Amino acid sequence: MTITATTDAALEASQPTPTTSTQETVQAPRTGRPARRTFTAEYKRRIVAEYEQAPSGQKGRVLRREGLYDSSVKQWRAQIEAGTLGTVSKRRPRAGQSPEQARIAELEKQISKLESDAARKDKVIADRDAALEVMGKGVAFLEALSKKNKG
Repeated sequence: MTITATTDAALEASQPTPTTSTQETVQAPRTGRPARRTFTAEYKRRIVAEYEQAPSGQKGRVLRREGLYDSSVKQWRAQIEAGTLGTVSKRRPRAGQSPEQARIAELEKQISKLESDAARKDKVIADRDAALEVMGKGVAFLEALSKKNKG
C-alpha cells in the first residue's frame, strides 16, 4: 500500500497543472539547447600544444577534460601550420543578421547585378553604333563608286 500511495503522489506531482492564462509564450526554436562554443586563437594554440606534449596514453584525458574531439585539435593544428589560425574567414557570412541587414545585403547585391547588366548593355550599344558607322561609310563608298561608273 505504501508503494502505491507513493506512486500515486509521484504521478500527481509530475502531472502538469493547467494554466489559467490565455496568452501563450512563444519560445525560440533553439531554446533549451546548449549554445555553440567558440574558442579564441590563444586557447586553440594552448590546447594543441598541451595535446602534443601529452604522452600517447594521456591525450584522451586532455580531450575529455576540455570536452573536445580529436578532429577539432587536428583541424586547429592544420590551421596553425598553414598560418591561418586567428584570421577571419570571409567565405561564411555572419549568422546573426537582422532583417534590415539582410534586406540591405539583398539590395546591394541587386544593385551590383543591375550595374553590371547596364555596363554590358552600354558596351553592346557602343559596338552596334560602331558597326553602323562602318556600314554607313561602306554604303557611301559604294554609292560614290556607282555614281563614278555611271557618269
